[in-house]
Amino acid sequence: MQTFTLFLLWLAFFLALVSRRSPSAVLNHLSIGAAVAAWGLWTAGLAQRGIETGHWPMSTHYEFGLAFVWATLAFYLLLEAEGLPRLARPWALLVAAGIATLVVTRPAGERVATPLPPVLRSIWFPLHTLTAALSYGASGIAAGLAAAGLLERKETAPTAPEDLILRIRRAVGWAFLWLTASMLIGALWARDAWGRLWGWDPKETWTLILWLWYLLLFHLRPLPHWQGRRFSLLVIAAFAGVLFLYWGVPWLVRTVRLESLHGF
Repeated sequence: MQTFTLFLLWLAFFLALVSRRSPSAVLNHLSIGAAVAAWGLWTAGLAQRGIETGHWPMSTHYEFGLAFVWATLAFYLLLEAEGLPRLARPWALLVAAGIATLVVTRPAGERVATPLPPVLRSIWFPLHTLTAALSYGASGIAAGLAAAGLLERKETAPTAPEDLILRIRRAVGWAFLWLTASMLIGALWARDAWGRLWGWDPKETWTLILWLWYLLLFHLRPLPHWQGRRFSLLVIAAFAGVLFLYWGVPWLVRTVRLESLHGF
């Protein structure tokens, strides 16, 4: 089912890409339909994973990646329901399809379900991982829309359309909101599990850096000098930080052998 879902995601992207220059709405509707079908199948796959393992399906790096893709698609469809500019659709879908491809093609050993460790048997576990996945997904969509804004500025106008700018800001707001919730819930969980709210773990430290980066975006957003291209580049850089947090920090912990209490 994952292969077919991945096919639908890439199909939605290519249809959205072609529909950018087409006056017909058919291709656009087909793209949205493929994205909705892909999100539905991805949701079913996550639910099936949870049923098979008997616990919340975000306990491993691979499972969290599945949730990352699910959240990215969810935010895309939410903004699509409000009406996205045609130029923005393919780049938002490209983010979702690209992440999905990287997650699904992981080695078989990383996709094996494992028993839930004692530290994860907490009410904070599903709340922390869900809010983190939502923040990652919103960050990905914000970056996709920001990339579209840069292209719009180059191809058709000196600045991106106002409705696109508003949606970029909204996605950034979602990312910051859910990242804040994830950090607060994670601190409460750490207090119960390890007896402290904060320990400067590599994952915690990079999350704090990322949170401060998003806080910087909020302070720069009203300043005219930081509008347009500069703000879009900062939004894309924020998503690069998210990708490093998801893939880079665990790799760094393994390679440099840093001490970390986080499994991924």
